[in-house]
Amino acid sequence: MHLETVGPGASYLVFDDQPSPELSRRIGAVAEALRSALPRGAFDVVPGYQDILVEGRTALSRARLLALAQEALDAPAACRMPRAFEIPVAYGAKADAAALADRLGMAWADIAALHAAGKYTVAYVGFTPGFPYLHGLDQRLRTPRRDRPRPDVPAGAVAMAGAQAGIYPHAGPGGWWVLGTTPFPLFMPERAEPTVLRAGDEVRFVAVEEGRGAPATLDQPVYPGGTDLPHVAGVPARERPAGADRLVEPDRADRAVEPDPLVTVLEVWPGSASLQGRPRVGVGHYGLAEAGALDQRLLLALHLAVGAPLEQASIEFPVPHATLRAERATLAAFGGAATAAIHGRELAPGVPFEWRAGEELTLRPAAAGKRQRAGVPILSVAGGLAPLGGHAGHPLLAEGGSTDVRGRVGGFGRWLRPGDVLTRAARPAPPAARAPGAALGHYPVELGLHLYPGAHGGAAGFARLLSRTFVVGERSRMGVRLEPLGGGDALDLGVTGAEASRGMPLGTVQLPPDGRPLVLLADRGRTGGYPVLGAVARRDLAGLAQARAGTVVTFRGPRERGA
Repeated sequence: MHLETVGPGASYLVFDDQPSPELSRRIGAVAEALRSALPRGAFDVVPGYQDILVEGRTALSRARLLALAQEALDAPAACRMPRAFEIPVAYGAKADAAALADRLGMAWADIAALHAAGKYTVAYVGFTPGFPYLHGLDQRLRTPRRDRPRPDVPAGAVAMAGAQAGIYPHAGPGGWWVLGTTPFPLFMPERAEPTVLRAGDEVRFVAVEEGRGAPATLDQPVYPGGTDLPHVAGVPARERPAGADRLVEPDRADRAVEPDPLVTVLEVWPGSASLQGRPRVGVGHYGLAEAGALDQRLLLALHLAVGAPLEQASIEFPVPHATLRAERATLAAFGGAATAAIHGRELAPGVPFEWRAGEELTLRPAAAGKRQRAGVPILSVAGGLAPLGGHAGHPLLAEGGSTDVRGRVGGFGRWLRPGDVLTRAARPAPPAARAPGAALGHYPVELGLHLYPGAHGGAAGFARLLSRTFVVGERSRMGVRLEPLGGGDALDLGVTGAEASRGMPLGTVQLPPDGRPLVLLADRGRTGGYPVLGAVARRDLAGLAQARAGTVVTFRGPRERGA
């Protein structure tokens, strides 16, 4: 076992064995021991096929991390009896059937039959909430990932890439090849331990017709051979956390301190705005996003201005087109690339204002200038905001309120919609006079990002990356795609193929086969397999996350500014 670092906040504990079910069980045991030994809420411990990512917001020395890992390896292994699951699959449903038949040189029926005949073991859970990585894919089915992720992978997609098999619990982009779909539930956000599968579990896929094969229920076991144990989606009752078999009631402990309406959403751009606050640390091994506001400096400035506790949430508007009404008077402030007005009276960014009961506040895009205002505005109120009735998901997962839309945890567990009602999350803190102007989301139109070297490409590849100029292309809360300036050639660092999936730290720069780098942000998949060229310094990520399409981006070495 040895240690690899990616910048000051992330390290990999790398095991020197080849991927196997036995190694995955060992990695799972060490990861569980590390989570128990490290301070709660300070580190994410994310297993991969051959390593464990330890990513933290506080310092952890190399010596201390290696010592903790060695203690876990030397300790008697906790024996967890593997569980067996049958998972129904409608082979061909929303599948990449023609493309796979062409790539593999096989008839589609033979591809489906080979996949269904396999015996699979869960290596770990990662990427997105509940996504299981599986050992056991037949060698005849192995094919590299897509050159560019498919944008519309359906929920429940049974898929494969390289030597890996897995299941997408939620719809979204993905680079794996889809074989079919399943209704099997993989992630249950109301449970303290929300993932159904865990490392070491055994899985068999059973072919069914599309629309058949109902998901497991409270009284419908999914173990083959029958069992008299009561189940929740296939998890034996004796192994469930206390209270995991019931929904969290509205009067739970994380409910807001003032359970009265404060703000009503009247209009909002679909699929954009959400409650966001600080990152949620410690849930990466479930595949949950760390979430949180993309521009933490802007969030901090606004919270200080209005007296919102730092652990509470505000509203982030990637598309600033919204109307909200105050149901009670409150102190509020906004910042970023938007104009805000009440009854036609324009408000100054960063300056707290009294938002009176019944007044409607409108947000609209702001014009760009030589120094562009941030692309993702934030609206904060005294005490912070929470959904009336409490945050979605189990309280242990939803802590802080930042919304993970795919995991259905925090905030409303989804994007904001007209009719949503919010309340004050906590007692207001004493406000500052006004937010510092430098923290209101103003960034230059050209960004220089400080980069720590990654595991792939070598010194020559890293130097070549630093020599290239890019522009911002597609962007979302998951990440930013960089395009060559002027439509030039895609980046070629001599890195071929994909790697075994591993944890992805914040700011990771991945290189898909199309040669256009991806910089991963707050809602990234927690694991991935494209080659990693480096990691952007955290303090530079706010400017990138806020950058408009076309913003010029260059990379710099970490020592150029003492990063």
